[in-house]
Amino acid sequence: MQLKFISRLYARLILLAMVICLASFAHYREVSAQEGSIDPMYLEIDKKYQIPEGWSVLPLELEDPYKRIKNGPILTNVIHKANVEWISKWVANPKAVVPNAKMPDLGLEFDEIKAVIAYLGSIADDGISKVQWDDYLLKSEDDMTDEEYDNMDQVYQMGKGVWSRARCTICHPVKGLGGNVGVGPDLGRIVTKINRDWLHGWLTNTKEHFPDTMMAQFRFSDEEVRGLVEYIMRDTQFMPEEEDEEEEGAAPKAAEEPEVLTQAEYDSSKGDDALILKGKSIIENARCFVCHDIKGFDELMPVVKRDREGLEGFEKVLYDIRCLTCHTIQEKGGTYAPNITEVGTKIKMDWEKDFLKAPDIIRPLSQQMPKFNLTEEDASFATGFMEKYLVNNELPSGVFEDEKPSEEIVEAGKVLFYSKGCNACHADGVKGGGVVGPNLGTVGDRLQPAYMFHHLKNPTVVNPRAIEPNYGFSDQEIKMLVGFLVDHVKGKEGN
Repeated sequence: MQLKFISRLYARLILLAMVICLASFAHYREVSAQEGSIDPMYLEIDKKYQIPEGWSVLPLELEDPYKRIKNGPILTNVIHKANVEWISKWVANPKAVVPNAKMPDLGLEFDEIKAVIAYLGSIADDGISKVQWDDYLLKSEDDMTDEEYDNMDQVYQMGKGVWSRARCTICHPVKGLGGNVGVGPDLGRIVTKINRDWLHGWLTNTKEHFPDTMMAQFRFSDEEVRGLVEYIMRDTQFMPEEEDEEEEGAAPKAAEEPEVLTQAEYDSSKGDDALILKGKSIIENARCFVCHDIKGFDELMPVVKRDREGLEGFEKVLYDIRCLTCHTIQEKGGTYAPNITEVGTKIKMDWEKDFLKAPDIIRPLSQQMPKFNLTEEDASFATGFMEKYLVNNELPSGVFEDEKPSEEIVEAGKVLFYSKGCNACHADGVKGGGVVGPNLGTVGDRLQPAYMFHHLKNPTVVNPRAIEPNYGFSDQEIKMLVGFLVDHVKGKEGN
């Protein structure tokens, strides 16, 4: 009796196991067909490492400057960079010193600020390299002879030209004007802060002072650096505005300025171990090391330093001049300047090489590329990489590739160009035109015909931020327009 019961129970268990297996298999087949059945984490990983169709696999890992672990500058030698009074005011109220400051107001008392500065002084290197300046450059203009003033003015004017060519106001606002990229501090009161020798060293090699800086290494000559320093230290736009004189008989204004640590007070307290220890504690509690690399806090928020010593070719150019501060490559970088993910399919590389060495104005009312003083070798590295890797093999090709457009095509494209009002936004080198869009006077030297065709098919597909309308042109109409634009080359009469 007991054996019969056990036998029946065993048979039922086998049957139940079979039912469970069949049910599980059916459920597996049902959910496997649905994307939602896959763990979202795996989908996210797949998306992260999936390269869109047409893009090339790059031979290097792009370093996105907007993904820095610590956004603030290294503070090891800040005491050599800025004067004590400026640091004191800055820590007390950053936005009162630099309007676009990202640092929060920590609400510190004067004694706490004094302790913080004492600690920053204790971690500084012994000193910075002293620059040999002509004696007259260290004088105020009122104390110069006429000859000294003329010599200074030559240096100043040269520096003014460097400032303009480098287009520093793309990143740096000056008293609230400029700074469209939004990454540089306002320089409207920089003369109250900066050490002349430190500024020379910074402009000579930005990466030596702050390897992760978003500022480009401009490859300035020493003469250009000296001129730029003179321009910055003397031009009134970098000085505080003079306060309006109080009207006679008016009540004096209440003091709003916080107490400021003077150089003499700092010198007298330098080396005070108790004050230094207090400053370190305040920095730790305020979590300053979250944004800044500060000596003495490595264990609290360690950062793996990138080894950039072996960089070469385009990767070195990319890092040195920080192309991705303004441009995007494969969804990494900034959005101020054009996306260059597919620039090798878009631009003719002979034109691009010349442009990189001496950027010209393409969009009169929009982004202008600074002059980075790239060498022939630098430009060759860049264009070689663009031509090989920054391409989209899915884009059309073969439009006027080995042929010139006929006169009939060019004329038909011309009629279409003006009848659609394209010249309202674009100058074309013949009849003038608008300045909202790029100047098309020599567009035939700059853009590849196949790219023009692709762009005119639907401008917002190529550039989601494009303001150019989609006219719904037929392929034949686009070919006529492309033929007209291909005919716009340097040296052609009227262009």
